[in-house]
Formats: sequence, structure tokens, C-alpha cells
Amino acid sequence: MMKANLSRITFKRSTFKHNTFKVIALTCSLILCSPAHADKTDLEQEITIKSQRQAADLKNKIASYLDNVSIRQGSISITADVVKVFSRIDEKNGTKNDTYLAKGKPAIFQQQLEDGSLITLQADEITYNPSSNMITISGNALVKQAGSEVSGNEITYNTVSEKLEAQSANNQPVTTILQPTVLKKQKETYEKSKEEKPTDKVVEKEGDSRDN
Repeated sequence: MMKANLSRITFKRSTFKHNTFKVIALTCSLILCSPAHADKTDLEQEITIKSQRQAADLKNKIASYLDNVSIRQGSISITADVVKVFSRIDEKNGTKNDTYLAKGKPAIFQQQLEDGSLITLQADEITYNPSSNMITISGNALVKQAGSEVSGNEITYNTVSEKLEAQSANNQPVTTILQPTVLKKQKETYEKSKEEKPTDKVVEKEGDSRDN
């Protein structure tokens, strides 16, 4: 296991207001470098919400779920102490958009990737907007995938573009913990699967030529 300050590896380090350090991880960098992708059918599944208490502000279209909250949609799951769902109607196309605000110690978001592994995001607060495919986690923020981790004060993640952005405040570094052996194994499996597909096609063509 290797632990390193992200600003010392492949990221550019910049100073922002309030002494905040910000790093940008492009697609397929560090913990998200595996070839796995999120299941795109999750958002087509029904949503199940369980909690000890529920309340609704019908006028402002806010639903509140309190105590031992569990939300599931396909392979997506959210567990938290409190979840508020803010609903609004897009005036242009009439579609309903929801934003989930989850709080806990920690609140946890998980989604299964195509290879069966999980990506886990946890923090004191999670803001999830399915329509924009964006997740923002803040306060002891941590992202885990394939045995590797990225932690900071705030992390944003796009489930479609797979871009991750992390930042920490008060001169604290954003930290990553890598598991090189896991990443290497995933890469080898992916490369092997790519090599096998063209081979099958060649065999079929050779068999057709012999028949003629």
C-alpha cells in the first residue's frame, strides 16, 4: 500500500481564497483508472425509501426522511441519518428533477460498477443530483474504489464522465491511498478481454474461407 500527497504526484497544486488547495483528477486517473463504469440502467429503476420517520412540505416540494434512512434505486444505495429530497419541475420540458441532501456520521453513497465492484462515497454531507449525474460530498469526504482511496474536505464526482475533483481547506493536503496490485490486476483483465474479441472474429473468417 502506498500513501502520498496528491499534490506531489500527478496533480497541479494551486492556492485559492481561504487557503484552499484544489486538485483536479481527469478521467481514468488514480482510483478511477479501472475500466469499470457505472450501471446506466440504475436511474430507470424504481426508488425505495425507508426511514423511521417521514415528513413533507407540499408547498415547497420538500420531502424529509429521518432516522436510519435507506434509499435504493437499482444498484445505487444511500444510507444516512437524515435525507431531504428537493423536487422541482423544469419549466422548459416539464420534467421533474430531484436533489437529495443526505447527512450522517457518515452518510454513504454506493453504486455497483459494470465489473461488479463498488464505488463508495462517504462524508458528513452528500448532495446528489441524478439529472446532472453529479455528487458532491463534504466534511471528512472519502471516495473508495478497487481498494484505493481519495480523501479531502470536499469531493465532487460525475457518474457519467467519471471526473473527480477534490479539495481540502486550512492548508491540509488532499490524500490518496493506492493499491497498485489491485489496479494492475484490473488493467490486465481489461487488456485480455480486448485481445480476445478480435481473435474470435478472425477464427470465424478463416472457417468461412475453408468451407468455400
